[in-house]
Amino acid sequence: MSEASIGEQQLRALYGEPRDLVREAWAPELESTTRAFIQASPFMVLSSVNAEGFVDTSPRGGPPGFVQVVDNRHLRFLDQPGNRKVHTLTNLLGHNKVGLCFFIPGIKEVVRAHGVATASDDPEVIAAMGGNPERNKLFITIALTKVFPHCSNALNKAGLWDPNSWRKGRDGDIPSLMQMAQSLAVARE
Repeated sequence: MSEASIGEQQLRALYGEPRDLVREAWAPELESTTRAFIQASPFMVLSSVNAEGFVDTSPRGGPPGFVQVVDNRHLRFLDQPGNRKVHTLTNLLGHNKVGLCFFIPGIKEVVRAHGVATASDDPEVIAAMGGNPERNKLFITIALTKVFPHCSNALNKAGLWDPNSWRKGRDGDIPSLMQMAQSLAVARE
């Protein structure tokens, strides 16, 4: 396997060009289909960039509509308490461009988006969003710059929505969160 870097021309020679519809299937804002998909989505992956320049991804979930469509150019969601590492929030302080990936269980297509994120602690907005300012300290607003669908290849190959591929419980070969945390802490010493 060659470790040499390759350019875009070499990539295009290897993979070819996308069909015109695939290349043109994006917009700088939501329209009816992407709006409906996001409103039905109970799960999103949020990508941000940390101070070292690495991409950091964070899963976010809630009932469908937990990511609110403010208008065709803006989304917002409540930050939910978690492990208190605040990686994403810290990342937004230095680099506020983000990537989003929306999933709906049982639906193999994905909606992706790029945008610019801001965090706010306005308790009136938090309450209007259905949050509790004591629990939900912030909400994040995304000003969209690009929205596009993504094909089902990865979800098909993973069998992610196929119940026959699901584990029926935690087998001994799958470590728990606590086991991983303890092992990683020791490995760092």
